[in-house]
Amino acid sequence: MDRRVSYGGLVFVALVWGTTFPIISVSLRYIEPMPFLLFRFVIAALVMLPFIFKKINKRDALYGSLVGIPLFIGYVTQTYGLDYTSPSMSGLITGIYIILTPILSILILKNRVDMVKIYLTVAAFVGMALMSVSSTSGQLLGNVLTLGTALCYALQMVLTEKYLSNGNPMVFTFFQLVIVAALSLVVSPLSVLSVGAMTNDYVLFSVLFNAILGTTLAIWIMSVAIRNISAYLSALILIIEPVSAVAVSTIFFHFPATPLMVIGGGIILVSMVLAINRENKRNQGDRVNTPS
Repeated sequence: MDRRVSYGGLVFVALVWGTTFPIISVSLRYIEPMPFLLFRFVIAALVMLPFIFKKINKRDALYGSLVGIPLFIGYVTQTYGLDYTSPSMSGLITGIYIILTPILSILILKNRVDMVKIYLTVAAFVGMALMSVSSTSGQLLGNVLTLGTALCYALQMVLTEKYLSNGNPMVFTFFQLVIVAALSLVVSPLSVLSVGAMTNDYVLFSVLFNAILGTTLAIWIMSVAIRNISAYLSALILIIEPVSAVAVSTIFFHFPATPLMVIGGGIILVSMVLAINRENKRNQGDRVNTPS
């Protein structure tokens, strides 16, 4: 996949995921977190199954299932966290994964320390903090749970880069979805009894939106992009997620925008563009210096 396509795909993912924060927050008024996750990931896996049925292989099944474990923990802590804190604060704390991703890349992938990457990552996080500084702090439990989400998302991204280098992104993604669905059922087997909540129009919309766009398509695009451009750069591009969250909350949920939100969004976008330009120049330099 062309790097520019990966960039565009990740921007799309960030826009979709930013939209999911207020949507999930509202839907949790009508359905508990574990049934929501179960229905979301069962549907997501079923949507992908016809496309990978004849491509399943042991390697992608094994590693996809392994990476599905931190993904499951991340979604559980984030969904429960949204039950106790605001969507804006949840978006802020979740975004800590952009700082954790390069750190875990150094520890797990043995990448060299790159201070410019760290500076750009911190700048993006500062922008995100400015966007959320006026939000309510929420309860401590929700914030702590969401901090666990950030760690799990960073780990999932780094492990994807580690294990997907020669794999099939669609099969790899499918088994992540299966593991999240299976673990949701194991942890809360009575969740299946909440299927009646799907008769609520908003819950049905929320589950389908999050399953098809926010899960099947988004995680597959992210997996392909990570294999193509690295977990670090993918995480930095995905930081425009809170920009999307604020825009959707302002337009559709009447959440007021502040000057700090605009400034923070600008810092995020500038950091992302600088990082992309830097990586592109380095890749072009590598191609020039490579003997033909």
